[in-house]
Amino acid sequence: MIEARLLSEIFAYFESAETKQEKQAILKKYWNPSMKLFLEYAFNPNIKFDVIPPKSYRPAVEPAGLNVSYLDMEVNKLYRFIEGHPQRPPGLTPEKQTKLLTVVLESMHPSDSELLLKLIKKNLGIKGLRSEEHTSELQSLAYLVCRLLLE
Repeated sequence: MIEARLLSEIFAYFESAETKQEKQAILKKYWNPSMKLFLEYAFNPNIKFDVIPPKSYRPAVEPAGLNVSYLDMEVNKLYRFIEGHPQRPPGLTPEKQTKLLTVVLESMHPSDSELLLKLIKKNLGIKGLRSEEHTSELQSLAYLVCRLLLE
């Protein structure tokens, strides 16, 4: 059984790994549909977040594992913040988006909230992780491949 970890914890382990093989092993150990979707959102150039992040929010005070929500649970709902997404609710104004994002950020562990804000800005800043799309599959989400490169 895989122990439960916050996405932010997994990426922190990834960054602290010294070799490419260790980095690959970490991603392989924790790979799941939420992580795959998170990385697709992060690296697919056709996905654009148009939500305006709040100027401030109250970070959750609960210790990791005791939060109301987790980034791996929220990833499936991030379509609400993606420009032109077909599942996006009609009438979701920029103001409502920002309020909704504030609620999400305040419900998660602060490290996951920070990672979500980096995702929205399309700048994860995770050393050694980047995406490379296969040119033969041209922009298809199903074939987005994340590659690990030692810098």
